[in-house]
Amino acid sequence: MFITFVEDTPASKKIPWANTAMIILNVVIAFNTLGRPDFPSILGQYGFIPARHLGLNVLTAPFLHSSWTQLVANMTFLFMFGKGMEQSFGKSRYLMAYFLCAWAGEWAHWYYHPHSTLALIGASRVVTGLGIIYLLLFPWGRMKWIMSFFGAPLLEFPSRTAYVMGLWAAVQAALAFLPWARLAATIKAFSKLGGTVFTVNPTAGTAWDAHLAALIMGSILFLIMPKKKKA
Repeated sequence: MFITFVEDTPASKKIPWANTAMIILNVVIAFNTLGRPDFPSILGQYGFIPARHLGLNVLTAPFLHSSWTQLVANMTFLFMFGKGMEQSFGKSRYLMAYFLCAWAGEWAHWYYHPHSTLALIGASRVVTGLGIIYLLLFPWGRMKWIMSFFGAPLLEFPSRTAYVMGLWAAVQAALAFLPWARLAATIKAFSKLGGTVFTVNPTAGTAWDAHLAALIMGSILFLIMPKKKKA
């Protein structure tokens, strides 16, 4: 059984190439990093660690994920929110917003935790920024929740952008507070996959300061970025 979202707004009619490319890049990086025995060293080299000197990790950290759970959650909502933002503002402004939201989150995390040695990774702060832009664009935009079985739709429920944003907030809270490492150890079916299905590597987790900074950045970008002219 799967639950998916189908957007029902004017922005959902065209393929968002930039957003699709970002999703593919995140997935490819996850396939090449998750489950590797040297994953902790990858976190140390490519994750954003405030206590270390800044470098290319400010670019690579948003594309690293510590588990498939984290990746699937982030990419699901990036698919929903990112494409509406891209189709309203254009590819170049979408990419600018993508990285500015990520960097705003990293700056805030460094400011409040300058001596932290835990890696800040993942696209959740990007989703926060783009999600706020999408919410401001379509606060009550129509969406559909579709329950399907291996692609075959079974039930369909109408929804709104604000409710999907609420679900995103609940998912982020779950990623932050549920003891995923203990779940991996207690659920035998996932015992061998615990390091990839659940977040068990020591990271900065759900950094609320980074999310807040991305939210503020997204709000500012919504106000200052010109929208695309409608054809």
